[in-house]
Amino acid sequence: MKITAIQTGTGNCHVRQIASPPHLGTIRRRAGILLDKEWTGPHPIYAYLIDHPEGLILVDTGDSARKSDRGYMPRLNPFFRCCIDPRVAPQEEIGPQLTALGIRSRDLRLIVMTHLHHDHTGGLRHFPHSRILASAECLTAARRKRGLIGAVPRTWPTWFDPEPFTFSGPEIGPFPRSAALTRDGSILAVSTPGHMAGHVCIIARSQELTYVLAGDLTYRQDLLLADSVDGVTENPDESLASQRAIKQLAQSEPTVLLPAHDPDAAARLADGLTMYPSHSAR
Repeated sequence: MKITAIQTGTGNCHVRQIASPPHLGTIRRRAGILLDKEWTGPHPIYAYLIDHPEGLILVDTGDSARKSDRGYMPRLNPFFRCCIDPRVAPQEEIGPQLTALGIRSRDLRLIVMTHLHHDHTGGLRHFPHSRILASAECLTAARRKRGLIGAVPRTWPTWFDPEPFTFSGPEIGPFPRSAALTRDGSILAVSTPGHMAGHVCIIARSQELTYVLAGDLTYRQDLLLADSVDGVTENPDESLASQRAIKQLAQSEPTVLLPAHDPDAAARLADGLTMYPSHSAR
């Protein structure tokens, strides 16, 4: 099994978006993002390609160059107008990047969405004939809230109708259930709500290492290790519980954490650096 990080441009956001004071509730956390004047600086927007013996699996689809098009994003939403600064060139979208790797959309066995925020669904249009999985809870939340910090259903292709995960698989560490994505059970989804309702992480187990393709469970590994919760989260307590569950998993097996926006994720992937360095590969 091989995992490749594919960077679909960069984003920039306010510091209070990636980490917010622990005592604040959801409304005050989001207000803090709008009032914050400090920027993080550019961070990557990753999708991850898993090359597995059963076929290619793409985790998330990255961002879209169309965000610079007038009317593509909600202009009246202060979050999109004032708090994010994506930079995505057309050739950085996931479709052209896969083509450059010699991969056609029909070569993908499966596309898996960790959640449905705008910077993870931007490349959906490249996969009109692909099988796509997403959490039913996440899909419902995205359609109900219609762009309130995060998901923007109006930018989705009209054909987008993902299959729901089936969480009928075995217990995985602290997670009481899982959704198998391969027949051999080496790639699974687990429920990690908080950042968005229905958010999932993808667990990929090789013979030596476990990889957690974490979406926006956290923006950076050091923030997760410090129990720091982001400002976007829909439920800070759920976010913290999900983060701690992943930490518990990583304490029991050597785990490489791969969030979607962590500037150090690609280096950790290349070097096999685990969350807890004292763990050796099994």
